[in-house]
Amino acid sequence: MKPEAPQLDPDVDFSEDDYLEATIQWSPPAWPRHKVLVCQFHYRRCQQMAWTLLEPESKSIPLDPVKIQDLELATGYEVSGRCRMEKEENLWGEWSPILSFQTLPSAPKDVWISGNLCGTQNGQKSLLLWKAPGHCVQVSYRLWFQVKGQELIPQEAPCCSSSIPTQAEWVAVSAINGTSWEPLTNLSLVCLGSGSAPHGVVVSSIAGSTELLVTWQQGSGEPQEHVVDWAQDGELLENLNWVRLPPGNLSALLPGNFERGVPYRITVTAVSPGGLYPAPSVWRFREELAPLVGPVLWRLQDVPPGTPTIAWGEVPRHQLRGHLTHYTLCAQSETRPSVCMNVSGSVQKITLPNLPWGPCELWMTASTIAGQGPPGPSLRLHLPDNTLKLSILPGLLLLWGLLLTGCCMSLASSRRCLHLWHKVLPHWVWEKVPDPANSNSSQPHVEELPQAQPPGDLPILEVEEMEPLPVTEPLQASSQLDSGYEKHFLPTPEELGLVGPLSPGPRFWPELTPGQERGAHLTAEDRLRETEPLA
Repeated sequence: MKPEAPQLDPDVDFSEDDYLEATIQWSPPAWPRHKVLVCQFHYRRCQQMAWTLLEPESKSIPLDPVKIQDLELATGYEVSGRCRMEKEENLWGEWSPILSFQTLPSAPKDVWISGNLCGTQNGQKSLLLWKAPGHCVQVSYRLWFQVKGQELIPQEAPCCSSSIPTQAEWVAVSAINGTSWEPLTNLSLVCLGSGSAPHGVVVSSIAGSTELLVTWQQGSGEPQEHVVDWAQDGELLENLNWVRLPPGNLSALLPGNFERGVPYRITVTAVSPGGLYPAPSVWRFREELAPLVGPVLWRLQDVPPGTPTIAWGEVPRHQLRGHLTHYTLCAQSETRPSVCMNVSGSVQKITLPNLPWGPCELWMTASTIAGQGPPGPSLRLHLPDNTLKLSILPGLLLLWGLLLTGCCMSLASSRRCLHLWHKVLPHWVWEKVPDPANSNSSQPHVEELPQAQPPGDLPILEVEEMEPLPVTEPLQASSQLDSGYEKHFLPTPEELGLVGPLSPGPRFWPELTPGQERGAHLTAEDRLRETEPLA
């Protein structure tokens, strides 16, 4: 007959020797009573499938506890047992319910830093990370930080990260309720000079594998180990992976499934008791792909005015999917086909002085060694035609001048603008009675004589002096009239009363010599002599 399953006590005792041993108390099944039973026990680590059988088998009389040796700290285990009658070797009862327990917690063995502790942090704090002890185990930790030579108050933290205070120089970590013989895990946080840091870091992919191979050259220092850490672009600080290597090893095969077109940041750091020697981080791809999107364009202030200046933003690294080789900027107008030009990947703006006038559309693409990506959002511009304005301006001015001339002539020929003549023209033009002040007849007539030539080598002429002829005094004539303005207003002889009224009958006038005009340049006396024969 099959006996019932034994009962296991949930309180597990652990020894504090160098090797870890667990002692589990148990009680035999209630039936059958007063019979000697042989019981068998086995155990396994949490989440493992295979069981380890304990030797030798235990008897109910005398009752001895179950002892499991060579266990690991901070590890979960499961144990179960079954029994049989002493004389029936192959008739085992059912296995007892599984008893789960975890060993004593311990300080983390692998502590590292996530974040740019030795560089510009840009407001982002660095984290102290350590690897979880395993599944089925819950452990709390106590941390001590040293800042500027002073040890801070210990603080408790869950698994498996804690923020690092500013200017921290040293940290130690232990497990709460851990063993007394286990030392603390400590790490120096001092950033040492870059001369001792690893250099020549090269990351390469392996054909047919999803892993990455990292190689480097050792710096001038003598580190006690090297640490290679990596993280996918955009991942949280807690999701950092790292491996530790002995000082003589200058290469590491990073495990994991590295994806195509995904950027990974990889950093190699030399660790010594006095501090850290980190090398500059590198971004690498297992395999580069073409970009997913293009850059976004926007227009800056025109310098000089009328010449557009275009700027664009960087394509995010996870959408670039490779190392940028160059940009391609394209422009298209309504009257011309699209024209493209390559732009260096190290610039973020460009001036376009030769764009055609009128509506214009711009777009840009990014390229990697795997190919060119799709265009980004378009930017629409409308450039004014300055040459057209300059060609129209003379025509507009000519038309305006013709209109103004026509208006002036129309006003001049109209009677309605007589008052405008009085305001615009001089006073002596439109007055009926002349003003002597406007006449220049009283002014002496000055005849311009040619200037004498300077004496030179001229011929000498002999002049004979002649006796002067008697001069008869000419008739006194009136002053020469220079213009017809005064003649128009001179009184006639009839108005002056010098000539009487003429008798009726035919009048005969002497025949004028050719080229003379009647009454032209005659004085009042000349007119009187002409009328005397008729009288």
